[in-house]
Amino acid sequence: MKTIKLLLAIILSATLMCGCSGNKQEKNELSSSAVPNVVQDDEISTADVDSTSQEAKATPEEKIVVLDFFATWCGPCKAMAPAMEKMEKKYGDKIEFRKIDIDQELQLAQEYDISAVPTLVILSPQGNVVDKKVGGQPEEELDRIFGGL
Repeated sequence: MKTIKLLLAIILSATLMCGCSGNKQEKNELSSSAVPNVVQDDEISTADVDSTSQEAKATPEEKIVVLDFFATWCGPCKAMAPAMEKMEKKYGDKIEFRKIDIDQELQLAQEYDISAVPTLVILSPQGNVVDKKVGGQPEEELDRIFGGL
């Protein structure tokens, strides 16, 4: 059983890596209990918050939540990061943005069926998936998406 789980984890990891151009520079240890919060760093990294993956689905303010699944080695993820920061500043009053490093949060990536990065998962205030955008999105498209929420 452990062998099957390990094999599935390896297959998912390989699938996720194929979805993004760029070279993987470093593999970080997996953490299944911490859900990353929004990162405001030029180098994409993960900020750990003491919460569970279930808490990623809802916020105390009952805001819409955008989970931005990325990888530190992903070129399109790095290219989209400045636009996402602008979106957070513009729509942060009604939308909670959270960055999820797939190398740090493999279990959460599996839960949301992430097959490529970057991927945006939009959750209702109740925690239901309402939309999923796979691949890099230009700033104009992000503004259209988030402006309509």
